Amino acid sequence: MAKLVILGGGVAGHTAASFAAKWLGKEHEVIVVTPNAKWNWIPSNIWVGVGEMSKEEVTFDLAPVYAKAGITYKQAKAVSINPEGSADNDNPFVTIEYTGQGKEGESENLDYDYLINATGPKLNFGATPGLGEGSQLGEHTVSVCTADHAVHASEELKKCIEKMKKGERQTFLIGTGHGMCTCQGAAFEYIFNIEHELKDAGVRDMADIIWLSNESFLGDFGMGGLHFKMGGFATSSKVFAESL
Repeated sequence: MAKLVILGGGVAGHTAASFAAKWLGKEHEVIVVTPNAKWNWIPSNIWVGVGEMSKEEVTFDLAPVYAKAGITYKQAKAVSINPEGSADNDNPFVTIEYTGQGKEGESENLDYDYLINATGPKLNFGATPGLGEGSQLGEHTVSVCTADHAVHASEELKKCIEKMKKGERQTFLIGTGHGMCTCQGAAFEYIFNIEHELKDAGVRDMADIIWLSNESFLGDFGMGGLHFKMGGFATSSKVFAESL
């Protein structure tokens, strides 16, 4: 019997765990280690951020899903990876620290035969001075990086719309921060959601909307661009983005 440990319960980790449990069957153990109690379909946070969807519609509890799938779930964060083991343990292991399940703050060494590191990106607002610190937003900053952030963004948007209805002009600066930010696509989608909501509210003429991107060209999206078929023709994301 082999033990597969997966660090991270986001899109990558959750997908890996689901397929691994299905393909490996009960003969092997699949363990997911993630500090979160809920799974978030992050691409839909752009709709939460304008009030078109709720937080509950883009999240679900992980524990019952993993229990049903026969996956061991540990609500914890990985503190260190030890592929060579240690003086006291010949097996490779991960040191984890629980963030839930009634074991908050407790540490555990988790042996593994195979390891998938799918922890994803770390929010680092502090890399752009004034944007915020760590994963904490600044006073005038909103984000759609997490479901909670997106709820906050929607609340702030409503306040701005009310100000515009009272004749107070508002400026929206939407985009990405420091040069290592790589999810320009979400900001690109979100700016059009904002524009749509302002039109719907009848206050578009009271808003200045500014797009800020660290892309080398519009439509780069952090991956050197892409091509897709539209109307029977292959179109580059550069041409598509520029046309919009």
